[in-house]
Amino acid sequence: MKDLLITLLNTAFWFGLHFGTAGAVCALPKDVQTRWFDPNRRFFTVSDWEMRVFRKIGLPKWKDRLPQFNPEFDKRHLKSGRDTAYLDRFLFITCRAEVIHYVIGVLGWVSLVFCLLSADRTAWLIRYAVIALAIQLANLPFAWIQRYNRKRLLSVRKRLSLRIEI
Repeated sequence: MKDLLITLLNTAFWFGLHFGTAGAVCALPKDVQTRWFDPNRRFFTVSDWEMRVFRKIGLPKWKDRLPQFNPEFDKRHLKSGRDTAYLDRFLFITCRAEVIHYVIGVLGWVSLVFCLLSADRTAWLIRYAVIALAIQLANLPFAWIQRYNRKRLLSVRKRLSLRIEI
């Protein structure tokens, strides 16, 4: 019974982590978010070799099959028109979402603390480590999708800016 309770606590932790992380990041003051999630920061720059790797693993083929949490932007269709503000917002959202997925993956290892509540700590440590690793690995494709989409959105943004200047 105690192990079931520990498992339920860990499950609640994971749900809270997944939904709480996004809420906590989105609750940051707007000026902090603007500084941290600027698509021009080096951390968010996507290289050509990354794009080759993304294509090699078939990311463009399967990225649209994964669920989308952000109702503000439809990942399948860009809004038509010459709206650079829309693209700037979309780029910002990709940066924020990428960080959220990385943070969830890293913070998930905190759930290993729950194994300390169990009588058989070694067995539970292995189980929770496998779960934490699986969730970390499951969040990587979502971060990669943000990076892939950002590189493409930046090229659209650049072409749109050139058209507006002419």
